[in-house]
Amino acid sequence: MRAKEFRGIRPDDPHGRTGLRNPERGFRTEIYFSTIPGETAGTCSCHSKQNKLDGRALKPSCQNEELTGCPRLMRGNRLDAVEFSHAQWQDELDYFTYDGVTVMQSYCFLMNYCDGRPLSQQKLDDIESFFRKLRESGAKALLRFAYELYPTPAGPSAETVLNHIAQLRPLLRRYQDVIYVLQCGFVGRFGEFHHSFHHLEEDAGFCRELLAAVLEALPEGRNTMLRYPRLKRALFGNAPLSESEAFSGTARARIGHFNDYFMENNNHGGTFGMDNLSLEEEFRYLDGESRYLPMDGELQWRDLAGVALPHEALLNFHRWHYDTFSMVHGHSLFEQDFYPIDWWKSVPVDPMFLHDNRIPVSDGYFFDAAGRFVPRSHFEFIRDHLGYRLELRSARLPESVRPGGKLEAEIRLVNRGFSAPVNARPVLLVLKCGACCHSFRFQTDIRRWYGNSTEQVLNLSATLPPDTLPGVYQAGFALPDASETLANNPDFAIRCANFLTFRDGVNWLDMEITVHADAEALRGE
Repeated sequence: MRAKEFRGIRPDDPHGRTGLRNPERGFRTEIYFSTIPGETAGTCSCHSKQNKLDGRALKPSCQNEELTGCPRLMRGNRLDAVEFSHAQWQDELDYFTYDGVTVMQSYCFLMNYCDGRPLSQQKLDDIESFFRKLRESGAKALLRFAYELYPTPAGPSAETVLNHIAQLRPLLRRYQDVIYVLQCGFVGRFGEFHHSFHHLEEDAGFCRELLAAVLEALPEGRNTMLRYPRLKRALFGNAPLSESEAFSGTARARIGHFNDYFMENNNHGGTFGMDNLSLEEEFRYLDGESRYLPMDGELQWRDLAGVALPHEALLNFHRWHYDTFSMVHGHSLFEQDFYPIDWWKSVPVDPMFLHDNRIPVSDGYFFDAAGRFVPRSHFEFIRDHLGYRLELRSARLPESVRPGGKLEAEIRLVNRGFSAPVNARPVLLVLKCGACCHSFRFQTDIRRWYGNSTEQVLNLSATLPPDTLPGVYQAGFALPDASETLANNPDFAIRCANFLTFRDGVNWLDMEITVHADAEALRGE
């Protein structure tokens, strides 16, 4: 057996200062889609922005630099009857390549159907076209449907909502590959379960029906999220999800959380502590829940964004295992003034603060090849550790093997992110020689690769196919998307946080395995 150790990516390495472009994690943008002609969605003061990147030809050389003379960034689409444009949000994705953005919170408003009419075929076709464009763009949707803005002139009945979910079910199942999570919206302003026209959020029986309908519409491997933890606790009790029930497919094991008032005040704008539990009790509930479930959030808009001090925000991201977070709220690139995310970009993070609070960080994250300290901002650290951050530690592979022979391997890695990957995917050892390529699957569940420097030891014992051609094979480690449609698309594969070649969706280990033509040659070594 041959062994090799790997180091984490340093700031002076290629991509060492950029956000690794990894799927289903990280900072996210926000768009509105399927606002087709004649289907006026409505207006809201906090969304009265232009809908494209007018005049923004420059790209940032460093995320912490401000560009003078450039207009603010825009949201992917307005809610004022502007026809959906793929080019608009593709521009936004391209702009944020530096930060590795791959997730878009994608709002689809259904306010023209509050009267009970079925969703039109044109509407369903338009939604489908959006999902198809996602496959081309290398992005996934944090999906939310909603009926109401502010003010609310009308709202759907419970029956209307359930009927529309039934209509959406075939699309949700057909395009599950590009749906990261479907947030359980539908009720209240922006689908946030407050101030609905018919007070649906106060109907416990309907809430139970709604969650059941959403989970049934999704394939078994996909999750939903609720705006308020108390809604989930009302259905399942105050005990958080246990590790034994996690990923079991039960309803409780598929309902995560999103916080749309992150750090607005001590109870996060009413997100927490509004019923029979104290704030700290509900915080502890979320501690346990978020370890096994998707967690998303956003600041409020403009001066409503609250203080959200950099170090306190970082502590919250770590404590509650955030996977994704909006970068369009509380950010001068989208708004007029200096807001919390701008503070996060401006304030360096102290490595001793991370150490004292037991927040994991790679040995090389703050130091270049010469051992010089490299300052990193809070924004940069949060960006790099939202969700998972997988770092290979070592690999043990055989130097040679014969066709039909036994192949054994060991991979060690550590997850330094705030949480584990949300959706299951295969974990593969790849052997490639010219056009000949073989993959071997490790028996592991990537969703249990919990964050906070959890180390994984992966062992493989497999048989090399008898028809394997002799030659020198390059060895790689791959984590492709689980779906057939995206499995061979490198945009949806996971890149490890190492100084390694990442090509064709594979982390190449710079290790070789020789496949001999016959057993005699193998014995002669």
